Amino acid sequence: MDSVISATIEVTLEKLLAIATEEFNLVRGFKQDLENLTDSLLSIKEVLEDADKRQVNDGAVKRWLKKLQGVAYDADDVLDEIKYENLRRTVQIRNQMKPKVCLYFSFYTPLAFRWNMAHKIKNINIKLKSINDEAGHHGFLRRVAESAPSRPQVKETDAITADPVFVGRQNDESKFVEQITGEINDVFSVLPIVGMGGIGKTTLARRIFNHPRTKTHFNERIWVCVSENFDVPTILKSILVSLKETSHGDSRQAVMDTLREKLKYKRCLLVLDDLWNEKPEDWDDLKNALMGVNPNKGNVIIVTTRNENVASIVNPHNCNSKLEKLSEDDCWSIIKAKAFEGGDVPEHFQTIGKAIAQQCRGSPLASNMMGAVLRGKKIEEWISIQEIGPSNIEGDQNSIIQVLKISFDRLPSSSLKECFAYCSIFPKDEVIRREWLIQLWMAQGFLTNNQGSDMETEGNKFFSILLQSSFLQEPEEDEYGNIECCKMHDLVHDLSCSVSKSKDHTRDDIPQVRHLTILEESVPEITKEKASYVRTLVSKSSVPCKNFQDFRHLRTLVLCKARIKDLPTSIAKLIHLRCLDVSYNYEIKTLPGSICKLYNLQTFNIIDCNLKQLPKKIQDLTSLRHLYFCPKENFPMPPQIRRLSSLQTLQFFNVGDKEGCRIEELGHLKNLRGQIEIRNLELVNNEEEAKKANLDGKTNIIELKFCWRNTNEGNTSNIHDESVLEGLQPHPNLRSIVIEGFRGKNFPLWTMKMLKLDKLIKIELRNCYNCEKIPMLGHLPLLKHLKLKGLTNVRSIELSFYGAIDCSSTSRNDGQETRVSFPSLKSLIIEEMQNLTEWAEVQGVLVFPRLEYLMIQNCQKLKTAPNHFPCLKELDIDTMDSDLPLSNIISSSNLTSLVRLSIWRISELTCLVDDLFYKNQNLADLYLTECKKLAYIPHLWGCGASLKELSIENCNELRELPDGLGSLESLEELIIYDCENLQLIPYKSGQKGLFSLRSLTICNCKRLSNLPSEMLESCTSLQSLHVFGCENLTSFPELSGMVWFNSLRDLGIGGFLNSNIFEVIGLLKSVQSLSLYGRANWVSLPYQLQNLTSLKVLWIIDFEIEELPDWLGNLSSLENLFLRNCEKLRHLPSKEAMQRLTKLTLLEILFCPLLEEQCHPDNSEWPKISHIPEVRINNGRIWFEEFRFPIIFFGQHNLTTFSINITSNSLSGVPTCYAVDKFKKQFAYLEEHYRNGTTGPPERKHSLSLSWPCVLHSDNSTQNSADITNDLSKCSIKEVEKPQVDRMSGLPRFPLHVPQNIPGGAARPGKVVGSVLRYNNGAAATAEAN
Repeated sequence: MDSVISATIEVTLEKLLAIATEEFNLVRGFKQDLENLTDSLLSIKEVLEDADKRQVNDGAVKRWLKKLQGVAYDADDVLDEIKYENLRRTVQIRNQMKPKVCLYFSFYTPLAFRWNMAHKIKNINIKLKSINDEAGHHGFLRRVAESAPSRPQVKETDAITADPVFVGRQNDESKFVEQITGEINDVFSVLPIVGMGGIGKTTLARRIFNHPRTKTHFNERIWVCVSENFDVPTILKSILVSLKETSHGDSRQAVMDTLREKLKYKRCLLVLDDLWNEKPEDWDDLKNALMGVNPNKGNVIIVTTRNENVASIVNPHNCNSKLEKLSEDDCWSIIKAKAFEGGDVPEHFQTIGKAIAQQCRGSPLASNMMGAVLRGKKIEEWISIQEIGPSNIEGDQNSIIQVLKISFDRLPSSSLKECFAYCSIFPKDEVIRREWLIQLWMAQGFLTNNQGSDMETEGNKFFSILLQSSFLQEPEEDEYGNIECCKMHDLVHDLSCSVSKSKDHTRDDIPQVRHLTILEESVPEITKEKASYVRTLVSKSSVPCKNFQDFRHLRTLVLCKARIKDLPTSIAKLIHLRCLDVSYNYEIKTLPGSICKLYNLQTFNIIDCNLKQLPKKIQDLTSLRHLYFCPKENFPMPPQIRRLSSLQTLQFFNVGDKEGCRIEELGHLKNLRGQIEIRNLELVNNEEEAKKANLDGKTNIIELKFCWRNTNEGNTSNIHDESVLEGLQPHPNLRSIVIEGFRGKNFPLWTMKMLKLDKLIKIELRNCYNCEKIPMLGHLPLLKHLKLKGLTNVRSIELSFYGAIDCSSTSRNDGQETRVSFPSLKSLIIEEMQNLTEWAEVQGVLVFPRLEYLMIQNCQKLKTAPNHFPCLKELDIDTMDSDLPLSNIISSSNLTSLVRLSIWRISELTCLVDDLFYKNQNLADLYLTECKKLAYIPHLWGCGASLKELSIENCNELRELPDGLGSLESLEELIIYDCENLQLIPYKSGQKGLFSLRSLTICNCKRLSNLPSEMLESCTSLQSLHVFGCENLTSFPELSGMVWFNSLRDLGIGGFLNSNIFEVIGLLKSVQSLSLYGRANWVSLPYQLQNLTSLKVLWIIDFEIEELPDWLGNLSSLENLFLRNCEKLRHLPSKEAMQRLTKLTLLEILFCPLLEEQCHPDNSEWPKISHIPEVRINNGRIWFEEFRFPIIFFGQHNLTTFSINITSNSLSGVPTCYAVDKFKKQFAYLEEHYRNGTTGPPERKHSLSLSWPCVLHSDNSTQNSADITNDLSKCSIKEVEKPQVDRMSGLPRFPLHVPQNIPGGAARPGKVVGSVLRYNNGAAATAEAN
């Protein structure tokens, strides 16, 4: 029998029986019809239960089941209408409607409603009678009875499914790893892995991706799942996301610029998983884009695909990349590992097991799933599974789906089968969030409240079964060990679509689609009749129907990121709706009040909608269980939220001061679970009021955040806060707590000792400015993450912090007990505690035995610190006067595990301890920055085999680099920057050499006179070399004799006395990026430059040249040209020479004032550059077609970019200065020539700018930044002093740290509202900051 049809009917009938037996006041007048319906449903249910035990394959029976399924849906809708009407009347009575209205509803509406319902139920009974008669007439019951018995029902196991075993692909793995890590002369070498679904392509690619040799060989590894949607801009953005970067805009150019900046000089591995596209032009577009982003040799793309034609397109010459099926022995090995979890296999299981392995037909996925089904089963069950296997297995994809379907058929309940089939609504490779999936199941009625457990509990049980059976895979856990999300393998998704009969849901010939997912942005309209069948609608665009209410039987409506601006009032017609998701529709500002008539609604997601408030009657949604929204602090909560008595998810609650909005509302929400952030606690008056929230009675809340608004900026104590926090004591089940903005001097007792909160995993105390003492925390056995930030009144971390009296105990080998403090802590952050002077050290206690990450930042006065860090891997010390805390930490004899050490701005640091590197022989990254007095770094011999990155910057007293530099055989990047007194780089002959070094930068070391030639000779892997700003460098090694000379890709050089180095430039045929640094009186470019015909990027910096030579036009491959700090430069090469640069797409001119003046449309140099697609002049932009100027503001919480509409009037009152005068002149030209809508010169769209960063000042102290940007006349522009230029990049030097919180958030007269931000490859925009 069709399993899913049967499952659908059984689930629906069980639900209908439950509803039909409920007592509703509204059923008077058709109670007998309802009883008849109940009897019919019971009879049909018995037939289905018998049929499900047998193999019924009769086509007529299946058609009969299909009819029955349709009637079951109709009956479900009718009974759900009765339930909705009952909920509606309950809400109206509770709201105490006026007597006349109440009388109207109690008489007229029920009469009409009862008549309508009675009529519908009679029609359903007639249809059911007809179906029963048809069954009897055709002998369906006899056919079912005579069918062969099916296999016995599988008992649910309790074993946790292990990860799939990697078997049979070791040779493939070794071959591919060897291939991608060997010598590759192409920019991008493409390696396709092709094979059928479930054959293990993704698993193999993942093994290659995570192989140790791969990690060592590639600087960046990127994974992008392409699936069926091959869209180049989308893929490029996915690469950006994988790199944890964001672009300055959504355009393809903006994404490409960011990728180029991120990936330059790096060797990359890119995996494109599950490629389907068979259009060669699309593939060429992507590959060319990637080659433009990263032109370095040695990059690799791994493509996995089921389609051999796709493999031949991406690599026409690779004919041996197809994955073969696993052998039967390999499949049996997987089944054994899954079924017996590595234990011994009894002999009598061997024969039958191998027969089952043969049925898997070489599919690792099928083998894994079969092993999961067989786990814990008896030999008879193994025989049963083997006997009912697919009858015709030919090894193609359909036969594997048949194998997988065996696992589906053996799921223990009809509801579980429905839940699995429903997963077909997700696109392939979608990350499926556990909670969301359960809520979708719940909306369809697949989950019920049974035996005292709620629907969510049953849903979690179903989720676990599917995960253990390998229907759901790749689970990801949150920090508390709970599974947060998962995926479905492609083959499993195909199975889900197969059993649910999913098809192309946008075709017009589909008669009855129940669950509809629309991924296209525009789809044909769906007729009213077809819309009436739909119970799930997921759309990335607006609703595909003229009338919203045509989808009148919807249970689930998902319009996430659909770019809708509002919801129609007709949404109230969707009376069956249980799940509504309109999240990430930023233009939705209000919700219709009619939405509060969706009395069946269970899940409501409005995250990231621009709502000003929730509907006032949202408390009428009495069935609501999960409400997702993220309000601002001043967002008013709707009154009487306590009425949502079923609510389980409420992530934020803003306390109000009006009746019905106070904290006591939370006390009535007894079912809350998960996480909740309670804000505006300054509006709670005392402990008694706080206790009304009843947090200690909420057993299922695991994350709590308490927030006070610091209206007094933390300068005074608030005694109410202490009593309020006392009343907010949570339940002991709590896993995470954050306390922010607390204004009391002392934490309450439950916080100071946290004796009952022994399940805490994460604690954060933020911006508690008046607090004088840190709570006792060391005794918490499970605490993993601790952050102390902004406790500016704390002067000492005392012994009580360790919980010294009540520490945990462990036994030693000698029988003695050792007290342990912070036994599980992995990360500790101490930040912005400016008055902290002492961090006490405890004796006789094992402290921080598992701590791996320690950060101490902006604790300027700290003078002591403990040295109990036996497992520390990462240490960040930033901004501190005394060097004693650092010295105490790193001088400890038991600190031997450091992998990363970062030391910034330690004012008194003069040297590092001698044995630091000898003890920490796994150190991979070392950063020493702005330690002005640092004069000595010990030898590096101890970490020679591990150190990969060494950066020493702004250490002015350092006169020589440490010994042992030549022993750093694993070093890949070396940066020596702004060490003004550095004189010597010691390098002894006979050392192993820097043969792994890829990038070397030595700049602005003014007293350095010599570079050891032996050091450069040993850098056999060097690809990037930058040496500049070293004024006294007189001796420079002969580059042409270096091993790496012909493979160098990036060179930056100049700015020192000896200019002979330029003589070899013409021989550097492999260089694609060249930066030339001049100095005073260098009035010409090296003529050898014209020979670099492969050069793509050229920087010319600090030359006193007046005109660029025409031979620059010989650089036929040049794509980007940057001119920096050439103050005498007036002219570019001739127009003819510039036009020979046919590949030039970007020209940037910064701090070349004479040339800048000449490059505007009304001056002489303009015709030379008008054909270039993008020109940046000091990086500010005004586009012809928009008349918009980008200004950046720093608000209270967010950095926001606004575009100001500029008019002549708005510029009339701006004070005069050089920059503004130039700006006005440019704008006048724009307005004169293009004010009538012309989009700019026909050659290109040109950008103009202010000459250097200017500061925008508000003339109104009360305005916020959004108000300011609406009218430029409310602001004034003041010229900023031309900043010091960073000689490494040619950019102005600005502060690296951007203020995170600026009180007030608005621009004030004479005040600064922001700092400098670098954007667009270093372009600087300014707004002043406090």
